[in-house]
Amino acid sequence: MKCPNCGYEEGNHAAKQSDEEYFMEIWTPTLGLEEAKKSWLEKQNQPRQLTHMVMSDIEGYVSQVDGSWIKSRNHHRSHLKQHGMIELGNDVPQQHKEADMNTKSKEARKQHLAEQVYQKLNYR
Repeated sequence: MKCPNCGYEEGNHAAKQSDEEYFMEIWTPTLGLEEAKKSWLEKQNQPRQLTHMVMSDIEGYVSQVDGSWIKSRNHHRSHLKQHGMIELGNDVPQQHKEADMNTKSKEARKQHLAEQVYQKLNYR
């Protein structure tokens, strides 16, 4: 006959404990039976949003920027900051406003760029 909890044959496994049984097994020797029961009931009545949430660290990866090994979430954040990068996830990218430049400054910028290109290419 198979166990309804895990599917193994009856004599093939140990019985599975409930969360309450496990909690009581751990805390009864330390707190005593009555105090452990009281603690279990407080734990069950505690609102979910007040419980702690733990986020695991990220797996290591090779940076696409410089090929260095990024080993933790903290290292990832500092690497992004160091290289002036931003992380895009599920966020919708925001459109950047184009800088308003008057015609005179646009022409001056074009002239400056042209001079730099000509200088590099040895034109004139």
